[in-house]
Amino acid sequence: MDQIGIVVPDLKAAMDAYIANLGIAFQVFDVDEKTSVFSGSSASFQIRFAVALVGSSSIELIQPVSGVTIYSDVLKTRGPGIHHMGIYVDDLPQAKKAMEHRGYKARMEGEIHSLGQFSYYDAPDMHCIVELLHLSLALPLFLAENATLYTG
Repeated sequence: MDQIGIVVPDLKAAMDAYIANLGIAFQVFDVDEKTSVFSGSSASFQIRFAVALVGSSSIELIQPVSGVTIYSDVLKTRGPGIHHMGIYVDDLPQAKKAMEHRGYKARMEGEIHSLGQFSYYDAPDMHCIVELLHLSLALPLFLAENATLYTG
């Protein structure tokens, strides 16, 4: 597992809790319809992400800010909490075929410009959503160029 994604209603409060309990720092960045594509989203949306690198994995906190996205739907219907487990893949089309061959259904696909592409799959036998991530740029480099450090 390379990443755990958690949907939160208040990014600052969530970051403060993780910082207080785990002593980690976050890199924060926003995406919208101009800088990203999220299938099934409204024409206009904004999402705020906070990423903490922890060893070789990352914690990704996700706050839907405006518009309709998979994250705002989850927050409305299920509430905050763990949303997905992310796995870095070298070949996204091949990884998607493997997931579909196992009978997993695609839930959403997207792209964050300058970072990479991703696909979410329902994995009912694993009791979770799996995110396949193909990064076009190393995550630490993307964060250095596009995010703001938050330490509480």
